[in-house]
Amino acid sequence: MDPEIRDAFERLAADLRGEIRSADTGLRTLIGDLARDLRAEIRSGDAETRAYVDASAAETRAYIDTSAAETRRHFDVVAEALRGDIRSLAEVMAISNERVEGKLADHDGRITGLEGRVLGLEARVSTLEDGRTPPRSRRRR
Repeated sequence: MDPEIRDAFERLAADLRGEIRSADTGLRTLIGDLARDLRAEIRSGDAETRAYVDASAAETRAYIDTSAAETRRHFDVVAEALRGDIRSLAEVMAISNERVEGKLADHDGRITGLEGRVLGLEARVSTLEDGRTPPRSRRRR
């Protein structure tokens, strides 16, 4: 190959290497700039996301606190109503027990009287069956 052509190729190769290095350096600079911009945007978005999450969490806490207070009030009302119903039921049961005890006492008196009459009748029947004269008994009234 001719030395002039060789020199021309070598100069061309050197120029291309220089341009490639220059383009490579420019590309690296461009990539570095893009990476910095992207990081800044991510950090900015990160801050916005954190602010949104914090605000959302605060709203959720407020809603839960409000809901808990309402539920507590509702439960207190229901509990008070149940207490009243239980008191009323206890009073009705006490009145019913008094009535039943009174009726049982009346029945006990009647049963005692009937037992006495039955014993008297049994004595009369056994006397009649034996053919004897009955002894005079005192009657209860």
